[in-house]
Amino acid sequence: MVCVLSFIIYEKDESRRMNYVKIIRNFFYKSKDNYKISEFSEENSAMLETVRSIEGVRIFLINVDEDSGNGLKFAKRIRHDGDFISPIILLTSKEKETLVDKIQNVLFLDIVKIDDKLVKNLNVNFKEAFKIATRHSVYTFSIFDEVYRIPYNDIYYIMKNSKGDSVTIYTKDDTYTHYVSVKSLEKTLSNDIRFFKSHRSCIVNLYTVTSYDRKDNIVIFKNGSKINLVAKNKKGEMAKRLKNFVNDSIKV
Repeated sequence: MVCVLSFIIYEKDESRRMNYVKIIRNFFYKSKDNYKISEFSEENSAMLETVRSIEGVRIFLINVDEDSGNGLKFAKRIRHDGDFISPIILLTSKEKETLVDKIQNVLFLDIVKIDDKLVKNLNVNFKEAFKIATRHSVYTFSIFDEVYRIPYNDIYYIMKNSKGDSVTIYTKDDTYTHYVSVKSLEKTLSNDIRFFKSHRSCIVNLYTVTSYDRKDNIVIFKNGSKINLVAKNKKGEMAKRLKNFVNDSIKV
């Protein structure tokens, strides 16, 4: 099942809202079907009813500066309404320390300052929010009446086996053989931004990569395992996605 995310932006300034939308779209790279964006410039009864009607997994971006409306009040209302799960990212043009005493009981993911590091810091938060939102996403398959459920977060990479009629799914500590094609798995995982088909025989979970040596074509994962299955025409895209959409400090 595809997890559709709903980003809810509360920002009085139109140019800033446009910038947040741009950052969200860049974060999801080419994927367009697994997220929606709703923008609001003020809090009123109609706005609150609309927000309450938005189903699925919600991620909030809320400007809490006093001159930008009732953002802080809106953030507190979300929790008061009983939503204690949706990640809330608070935005401010002021020093973050000035908000500490005002944001009790909001249960926010992070406070992000609106400055020259905004894109980097929002991407970091989007990654964490995405992991929270998709924490229940699992890949399910069965072999000889035994059912396996592997959380997407646990999958490191998937590699085609030499016989061609099966793949091996590699996790941190285990491996699983599944009789399915890489092409079929690519279709299943195509709407999840973590997964990247690096080679006709391999799919990589970008969020589990710690470094990629483009010259020697070596991908290293969090558990120390290594592969060299990145096609020549995929090297540039692999490096770009790791650098821009996973972690800009990653070794590429």
